[in-house]
Amino acid sequence: MVGSAAFVYDDSVLKYDFGSGHPFKITRVRMAMDRLADSFQELQIEPARSATRAEAELFHDPGYLDLVKRFSTAGAGLLDGGDTPAFKGCYEASLNVVGATLRAVELVLSGKYAHAASFAGGLHHAGRRNASGFCIMNDCAVALALLRRRFNKVAYLDLDAHHGDGVMYGFYSDPGVICVDVHQDGRTLFPGTGSYLEAGSGEAKGTKLNLPLPPGSADDVLVSMFGDLVVPFLEQARPDFFIVQCGADGLKGDPLAGLSFTQCGYLRVIEMLHEIAHRACLGRLVLVGGGGYNPGAVAECWAGEYMALSGKPPICGTKPSTSLPSVLRKAESVMSAIRESHPSFSG
Repeated sequence: MVGSAAFVYDDSVLKYDFGSGHPFKITRVRMAMDRLADSFQELQIEPARSATRAEAELFHDPGYLDLVKRFSTAGAGLLDGGDTPAFKGCYEASLNVVGATLRAVELVLSGKYAHAASFAGGLHHAGRRNASGFCIMNDCAVALALLRRRFNKVAYLDLDAHHGDGVMYGFYSDPGVICVDVHQDGRTLFPGTGSYLEAGSGEAKGTKLNLPLPPGSADDVLVSMFGDLVVPFLEQARPDFFIVQCGADGLKGDPLAGLSFTQCGYLRVIEMLHEIAHRACLGRLVLVGGGGYNPGAVAECWAGEYMALSGKPPICGTKPSTSLPSVLRKAESVMSAIRESHPSFSG
């Protein structure tokens, strides 16, 4: 009997820890699992695993991995401009996160589960040869590279407030990786990328869709953009597998971003993607984590998204949020510009 959704977790993923003073808290994953364990009988926990060096090299340059290993052994130093410090064992800890995401993919590919979630993952900023934005290795990109060996077309959707630059540019010229990235406008937030004019290069032109949102965008903007732009884009693409990065730093009040989503908006998006996945590719869908710096709110959001995969989303405790008229006008302008410029809509 095929299970509905696996929750990939064991304590090995908690080793990806920058310390108490750092804003990135991997314990959000454990918090989400504990919330589910208390109230959701359908929770199906599957252990994680560590990725191999060869698997990491599906995306990352060997020289970069050697650098990470040296810093990991030393237990000190900065892996980027300052956001991503090395710590003792960070090489092995990063492989644990990559392996957890690969385990989620494997569980779906095997047919044991229709869907899976690995909220320890979602480290979307790391590039082939660099760390960035709290991300040492890019589990999303490694999983996509693995899936491309099996499928002609896979989809990556990024809901993080910060643009998923490591994935987007890592596959910018690959027509077999469909990227949709909804994020706060890069002119107002790290990493400063993700213009709606960036749609892929060469044969991949038109396979990437960036949706930069003005600060203050709320659930109405998020759901409208998905319904009007993302759903038809994905219906046309019909990928064979979906990976969704569920960064929850778009929640209102997050200390590192300026969007105004609620869990209601995120859940509606996951429900739409769940429906498309069943229509397009037998439901092959994996959720990973990402940003989010109010740990309790993030854990609650991820628990709800896992429940949505199981077909039993929770009832939102609050009403969906609405954007100010000035924000709505800016968002509508972005949507209009995308329709006029993006090959999938303008052609």
